[in-house]
Amino acid sequence: MAAVTVTNTAADNNSFESQGSKGFVQAYVAASALTLLGGCKEQFVCYAQLTGAMTINATVSALRQFDKVCFLFSTDGTQRIVTFGTGFVSSGTVTIPASKDAVVWGVFDGTNIRICSREIQA
Repeated sequence: MAAVTVTNTAADNNSFESQGSKGFVQAYVAASALTLLGGCKEQFVCYAQLTGAMTINATVSALRQFDKVCFLFSTDGTQRIVTFGTGFVSSGTVTIPASKDAVVWGVFDGTNIRICSREIQA
């Protein structure tokens, strides 16, 4: 999966905003402290290629009930596991096979983001 890029170089702020949607690229870190933005219906978060296991903790105080969040993941040559921690309600981890992509959708219920869909590239 190619990273979302809307500017000329990787050093630029690769974010976009259009008609109630916001998207941005996050660097890979083992423990991601994600602050989600308010004022939009849906947000797209594309993480740089995963090179290890990852836990995502989110600050959700700016979200409104029924806001949607989409996560895009890509792995290197090794299987990677993503855990949704603080700010999420999830039925477990997402295991992404080596050299594959995954898309995970969640809906904000007024308190947490409820993970409701996971698609792993075949």
